[in-house]
Amino acid sequence: MSPSPTALLCLGLCLGRVPAQSGPLPKPSLQALPSSLVPLEKPVTLRCQGPPGVDLYRLEKLSSSSYQDQAVLFIPAMKTHLAGRYRCSYQNRSLWSLPSDQLELVATGVFAKPSLSAQPGPAVSSGGDVTLQCQTQEGFDQFALYKEGDPAPYKNSERWYRASFPIITVTAAHSGTYRCYSFSSGNPYLWSAPSDPLELLVTGTSVTPSLLPTEPPSSVAG
Repeated sequence: MSPSPTALLCLGLCLGRVPAQSGPLPKPSLQALPSSLVPLEKPVTLRCQGPPGVDLYRLEKLSSSSYQDQAVLFIPAMKTHLAGRYRCSYQNRSLWSLPSDQLELVATGVFAKPSLSAQPGPAVSSGGDVTLQCQTQEGFDQFALYKEGDPAPYKNSERWYRASFPIITVTAAHSGTYRCYSFSSGNPYLWSAPSDPLELLVTGTSVTPSLLPTEPPSSVAG
């Protein structure tokens, strides 16, 4: 049985409605596993993730001519020259995607660990104030404070061997384990070893969520 003129007309119109890809493809994601903070000589895997059916991936280290046409880069032992900014993209047919967000791969343990202290002390009443101080003997001008369980650090710039991270009106959400790192703005991806952990104990019943520090410092220059 031959298709009717109406069916043929519909087929032509429907095919005409199939959208053509215009412009670059959506950007992929790039992550470091298990973490983008990598102790020297420890392994890390960089993984670029795009949509199903990608023809080609490209993963590159910025500020260098180094790249590979693969979705996964396994680094068996972290070295200082591997630290830096990475990004990736992918190709389908003749179209390239937008590049992924940049990933900052940091080598830790390059320098001696700083010390971390709480002023006036690591036990504070809910609603009170406390300042966490990261101090180094290396004379670095950049510091990063991490709270265990938080995805991103709090960063600060100081000139006198230490940085202060004030927490105003603390709540139970500030309780936890903190560590800090120190490094130089001239080599922003080569960090010290982490400080010894500091356990901050907030007494009281307040559970209002709050971020640390009260006024987030500027990010690391890079």
